[in-house]
Amino acid sequence: MPSCPITGRRRFMLACLSLSCTVPLNVDATVPPPGADSRRKRVFAHYMVAWPRGGPHATVASYEAECRDAHARGIDGFALNCGGWNRSEPHYKQRVLHLYDAAAHLDFDFKLFVSADGRAQDEIEDIVATTRGLKAQLLVDNKPVLSAYAAGGKDFTSGAALMREAGRLGAFFVPHFFPSSGERQISARDAAQIAEQLGSADGYFYFGAAGSPNLIAESTKALSAELKSRSKVFMAPVTPTYRGLSAGTNYRAFETSGFSGMATEWEAAITSGATWVQIVTWNDWAESTYVAPIGGTGRAHVYDDRFGDLLSHTGYLDASKYYIEWFKSGSKPTIMQDRLFYFYRLNLLGQDHPGSSDAHDARTPPRTSEPLSSQIHVSVFLTAPAVLVVSLGSVQDAAKRFDVPAGVTHVSVDARAGTPRFVLQRHGKTLIDKTGDQAISADDFSGAYNYFSGSADA
Repeated sequence: MPSCPITGRRRFMLACLSLSCTVPLNVDATVPPPGADSRRKRVFAHYMVAWPRGGPHATVASYEAECRDAHARGIDGFALNCGGWNRSEPHYKQRVLHLYDAAAHLDFDFKLFVSADGRAQDEIEDIVATTRGLKAQLLVDNKPVLSAYAAGGKDFTSGAALMREAGRLGAFFVPHFFPSSGERQISARDAAQIAEQLGSADGYFYFGAAGSPNLIAESTKALSAELKSRSKVFMAPVTPTYRGLSAGTNYRAFETSGFSGMATEWEAAITSGATWVQIVTWNDWAESTYVAPIGGTGRAHVYDDRFGDLLSHTGYLDASKYYIEWFKSGSKPTIMQDRLFYFYRLNLLGQDHPGSSDAHDARTPPRTSEPLSSQIHVSVFLTAPAVLVVSLGSVQDAAKRFDVPAGVTHVSVDARAGTPRFVLQRHGKTLIDKTGDQAISADDFSGAYNYFSGSADA
């Protein structure tokens, strides 16, 4: 078994930047209106089968723990990204069966479906046959749900054939494929073209991730409107943050300003009426889009040392619980407990650092289309108005005070070297006094420009 399987998704990521216009499918199949089962609001997380949290030899028990972590936040299941399958990379099928076994033994309902990527798309017949009858398989209208990433390849060459094959197999098919706009914002015209290309498929999964939160939110709105008008399922993305590995060709980042960017994407999915949401991702350690808890120390090495020091993103996951409830119920939840979530990078930005300009040097920042944030971001969930004070170490004269209303509010303060402290007060009473778990330094690049997150409750 290879220790570091390379997913098909990674092979397509950069190629989508220069896509040419894609030819729509000529499929005349009539798609019946979706039943109540397909209209039910669901939230999934994109699970990279290549990189389980439990390592290359993850046990059923470790997969169960991941399912429990997701379910505790309101996530309904995992979309299992497989870059290969039985003929090409058999460890994918083996791990998927372990995941289905784990989910089947839970004392709650947690559903799974495969998202075929790369060479796995050559084996969807065996994927459907293998998973169709398993207890944890997600069924919609009595059909096994199947998804895909970059269906038909980067230029959709075999997309039409894949759509027909999924239909022949009786799958409820909700694939992603690259639009002609590539990673640019999807317009209403682009959304109409995507809907045409779907043909008889049951819906569309917009992967998002590689773009600013506003770009992803506007694309979500355009796709949701178009697909809803055609009675298609739309699976919208929400992403915590994005920063590729420096040891590769995808060393780039997209700024999300702590949790506020993810909140923007959540609100777009909610207000536009998306059918489902997929959190992108649960465990992509390479692109830092993970929300999976990685332990209580705030940082860890997971799966393979090449991913370096991974910083906790649990704040993104826990803050999302509010939006998951809102998405499913259609109404803003009542906040029952005062909470705050904080997000910051461990190294100061905008400093002059001697050394190599090589992207493989830890001090070299990733490529960006806009400057990376040099601030500490705080998302506050309040039952009633309160005062938030953010300071750094003993430098109290630099403390920043915010009068925060009830509800959800995002604030930020300039970062500097030191350990952030977050104090929440109401009517002179201290509700929260939390010191950040990690310090900010002028010369600590171990986080490699990734965000660190933490939280505190009253």
